[in-house]
Amino acid sequence: MAPYIYNELEAEVGELRLVDLQPGSYHDTLQCNIVHCPLLESKAAAKDERLPISNLQRSLPDGWIVERTLDGRYLFMSPRHSGISNSWKHPGANFDEKAYELPKRSADDASLWHVPPYEALSYTWGTTDNEEFVYVADPADPSQTSSWLRVRANLANALKHLRYPDRQRTLWVDAISINQADIYERGRQVKRMSQIYPLSDNVIIWIGPESEDSKLALETLRYFSEQVEYIISHRWGDAPNAQERDWWRDGHRLPYEAKTWKSIVSLLHRPWFERVWVLQEALSSDRVRLQCGRDSIPWVNVRKALLVLRQKTSVLPPDIRGRLFTYARGLMAPPLASSEHLLLWTRNQKCTDPHDRIYGILGLLDPRIVAKIEVDYSISVWKTYSRLVLAEQEVYQKLNMLNHCNITTRGEGHPSWVPNWQQPIEGANTGYLSIRRFYASARSSAVAKLIEPAYHLHITGRRVDTISRVSHILNGTFPEVIREILDWAPRKPRNDTYISGGSYIDAYVEVLVRGRTSDRAQGNNPCPSIRQL
Repeated sequence: MAPYIYNELEAEVGELRLVDLQPGSYHDTLQCNIVHCPLLESKAAAKDERLPISNLQRSLPDGWIVERTLDGRYLFMSPRHSGISNSWKHPGANFDEKAYELPKRSADDASLWHVPPYEALSYTWGTTDNEEFVYVADPADPSQTSSWLRVRANLANALKHLRYPDRQRTLWVDAISINQADIYERGRQVKRMSQIYPLSDNVIIWIGPESEDSKLALETLRYFSEQVEYIISHRWGDAPNAQERDWWRDGHRLPYEAKTWKSIVSLLHRPWFERVWVLQEALSSDRVRLQCGRDSIPWVNVRKALLVLRQKTSVLPPDIRGRLFTYARGLMAPPLASSEHLLLWTRNQKCTDPHDRIYGILGLLDPRIVAKIEVDYSISVWKTYSRLVLAEQEVYQKLNMLNHCNITTRGEGHPSWVPNWQQPIEGANTGYLSIRRFYASARSSAVAKLIEPAYHLHITGRRVDTISRVSHILNGTFPEVIREILDWAPRKPRNDTYISGGSYIDAYVEVLVRGRTSDRAQGNNPCPSIRQL
């Protein structure tokens, strides 16, 4: 019996490899068929025919708000202090439910993509210790085993738990479905992740066998998630028909013993929660389940529970608070967060290849940015990072990525304008969640041009002022800090015109709030104006 030899995928028809996992009990040898199938885009993609939220909002009584939840449903939020529960139903008794209810996915949807129904597996590769064999059937005679593949222990364990006892199960598994020895195929398939996972019948997140009270952790997260709702405008509240109406409140203590908290911490420290790649797999579809041993829970319940728990920092045990601070930014993926936030999240995650701090989140980035980034593992890591900076600038006309450049962490020989995304984040910024909408340049566009072959970034700027004095670092006592801030006050008459326009006192006020004013913020925002301050 020989090692399995991969046949080349036909890129012209969008082929991918599916694994037909043969039935068996846990201790049986692993056997499968590997088949090539086309995955072609449908010309009749399903449309969301619900009313836009803006239209629904106009139909609501005073005080009511309608928002979209993490799983795409419309939540009708009652007026504050009204005593009325939030609801999945429009408060107008005769309002047509089809105008706002999430349509169910048709069983015929997969056929529109010319591919057999399959499930996509999200897991971590793990170490090369204790590898096992998967035996591959002969394509000419499926009853005969002709070759084998080596797989790592974590994948073998997942396949043994997932296979059915009486029928085959069709999966897409990257370690088998992609020829990992072919760097060009890897690059092409990485670009297709935004199709492969969303178009699967289900995504299965495998986090390992049952241990360390994992059953208790999943049951706790499930029940908590059923009491709360989280909406994409970064707000949260009680779920319709919640039995525990106050559990969503930041300061409300939860009735959990130390054993319960420890089980959740252990769950969040499993390798799956520490890797870069798996996040886009988990957020790619609304048909995702997280499985631990034989127990499973919808992923949206886990995501919702962790996001709301993250807000209860004052009542969480320190160990779980610390873990949620580093992980929650990823759960805020678009439309909740920008690519900048996702890249910050990757810096505290693990990946084998540093290219994957970019490639591993492509499925979550703006398609306009993804279109400008070629997946190429043969180029240097810093060039991959530079392509992201240039794509962001071209699409958004902003240079936000320069905020993350640091001369002390700059890679040797790398351009100074390329952030080192391999450097972990430390300190207070680790858990930063809010969405960036504030820019010193307000709504003006950044103008930048790459000068090759030197790889210099030429940026057009405007000289606004010169630095006349530098203050002490604000690290003293509170009265000392206040005195230092008062010392920043303008020496000239307050109504004199500042060089960039406006008065000196306006410029001083802007410094104190770091430019977070409605005069500079983009889009809808709750910030006061300079004049109000």
